[in-house]
Amino acid sequence: MIKQNSALVALVVCVAAAAIVPFSSARTSDCRAVRAVFYTSSDWQRLAQGLAADASPCASYFVTIPALAADKTQMVRNRASSVRALGANLHAAAEVNYSAWQGWVNSTGNSWYAAGQEVRRRMAAAGFDIAAGDTWAVNELSSAVRTGAGSARQNVRDLVRGLYYGDGSVQTKGIVFVVGTGQNSLSFPQYKANLESWLQDAGFWTDMTSYVSDFFQEVYGDVRNYAIAGADPASRAALLNSYLQHPLSLALAPGAPGTTAVSRSFLSSAYGPLANASWGWASAYGWTQVGSDVMADYISAQTYAMRLTGEPHIGFAWNPLNSQNLASSDYVGQIAGVLARLAGAIQETDGGDPSVACLATGCSATIDGASAVTGWSTFTSWTPTAAVFTNPPATLTPGTPSNAFTLQLQTGTAPTTLPVPLTLTVSSSSPTTTFSTGAGGPWTPTLTQTLAPGSAGAVFYALDTGAGSPKFSVNLNGVVTSQTETVGQPAAVPEPPPTAHVASAAFTPRQGRLHVTLQVTDANGQPISARVSFAVLHGTSTFLTTVGQSGSDGRIAVTGFPRLQLGCYSARVQRVISPGYAWDASSPTDTFCVHTLPARVAAVSYGRKNRHLHVGVRVVDDSGHAVRAFVSFKVLRGTTTYASASGRTKSDGWFAVTSGKKLAKGCYHTQVTAVAAHSFRWDRVTGSNHYCVARAR
Repeated sequence: MIKQNSALVALVVCVAAAAIVPFSSARTSDCRAVRAVFYTSSDWQRLAQGLAADASPCASYFVTIPALAADKTQMVRNRASSVRALGANLHAAAEVNYSAWQGWVNSTGNSWYAAGQEVRRRMAAAGFDIAAGDTWAVNELSSAVRTGAGSARQNVRDLVRGLYYGDGSVQTKGIVFVVGTGQNSLSFPQYKANLESWLQDAGFWTDMTSYVSDFFQEVYGDVRNYAIAGADPASRAALLNSYLQHPLSLALAPGAPGTTAVSRSFLSSAYGPLANASWGWASAYGWTQVGSDVMADYISAQTYAMRLTGEPHIGFAWNPLNSQNLASSDYVGQIAGVLARLAGAIQETDGGDPSVACLATGCSATIDGASAVTGWSTFTSWTPTAAVFTNPPATLTPGTPSNAFTLQLQTGTAPTTLPVPLTLTVSSSSPTTTFSTGAGGPWTPTLTQTLAPGSAGAVFYALDTGAGSPKFSVNLNGVVTSQTETVGQPAAVPEPPPTAHVASAAFTPRQGRLHVTLQVTDANGQPISARVSFAVLHGTSTFLTTVGQSGSDGRIAVTGFPRLQLGCYSARVQRVISPGYAWDASSPTDTFCVHTLPARVAAVSYGRKNRHLHVGVRVVDDSGHAVRAFVSFKVLRGTTTYASASGRTKSDGWFAVTSGKKLAKGCYHTQVTAVAAHSFRWDRVTGSNHYCVARAR
């Protein structure tokens, strides 16, 4: 049930009239310049026209022009000029589809730098005018760039350098979009550890400084985490900004090491949130399946929040979806109202008063069950990286080298690597302890190692000639961890403690994600409550990690945020701690293999072509990405089959046909009878759809 206040009721009237009146009289006399960047995959022309209708003289607008749907390395001619024609401060940004150009690099054998140069050549041929303010926009940097997997970061560095230089005659900086992170259901410790590591890659950020003008994080929010009953606009803005601004907040956080200097400087001048103006989505663009009045209020609040920080870069994704099956005229009218609010909120706040964005709607819409996600507040502080002992406290025999002590780099509880060299020093509280990197020595009272960039941890050995309980301390670039060991042969050999064993791992798919349950037992199979650290592997790669306490039934469970992928999953236990028990250092052998992924019919569209019915069906995966599939469907007029068709979807997921029969009066609906795609499984749901013809023309 959506609740509306009087301001929102008034907005409904504005939406129905496809216009929202700006509150320009409330602006101050100042003019706060801003670069407003918009991403759209299809609806660019309506967006550009809507922005131009209520443009701010203080803003420079950049509208992404999508590449050719059938081949994302090709630019569509004459689109850029139609954006520029709308006003001197409106510019076109050519979509540089990262995945498509990766295919070009792989298939041609050319470099990523050459790919950037080729993009510039194709931009010029399609009519993009750098001198007139047009630019390029890379869509989008994958999560592999954030985690530093393989050569992903170097590929991006080479690409933007090629985009900047082109053929060498005209250089221009451009825009970069970073793949989004959901507002909820995120593994905050691991994500934050990855982001902290990335921010220390000075080489990457140096190239971004040289070749990129606008660096946008996709932060497509969830209205259910905004429209909270009892929350005033200021509180909502604070919650929004904790999410919208989190990369910049972390770069500027107190305690950030000096190795973040380059990223901190760059993001301070180039960072912008790519917020959510895409109405009607349940996934891919956050969650916005609300009335257009609530969507307009949400856009007002996001603008207010971004302006509140003095943000010189603001951005929105614009890709409306008629998921509520509104009549065409009604849908077009409401979309016009949402777009008017988007343009108006930016124009109204150009005088320096962010709160003016809320005058039209109140920034106070509520929906039942809405609640805050507070984890994003942790990005205002820096979590130090430490070298953590992965083995339990040891008992050493005097004069005999120890077994290996293993250390793992962790940011908080999350394993990590850093892109910088690190200094690790091991010392002891006992003057009789010495250390070495090998069991055979040489031995030294203080062991110092230099860890190369990308190191995950270290190993050392200890030798003590005395007896006692020395504390071993590990200093990693000033962050100290310690563990107390025992040296000395006990008078009597104690009975070994009973063993703790991870007996089983159960894998359960839940709505496209993987739920994993482990159980800890003793040697007799009785459950044990223990603190467990384990990783879930996808093949040989780490899919997720977690640390937690098993319950009285010995079970510990986690649901992974990453979507399920094809392949096999297994569990690797890293540590089990339970008082009075010794872990047997084993992991369960259970595996879970995914051979198919879910596919669904996302949309059914209708239209007319020369008095014939044109029907299209779109197939997507669980993340909303297009699926190439063989589709069969039939169109019913009433209860009678009017037409049927079979064929393959295009790269955008659509399969469409025009009926050979002429339209007749009546209502039509479509039933999909088959969807077949390699490695995908159709959920056998067509969805609600209908198309009524009052009279045949």
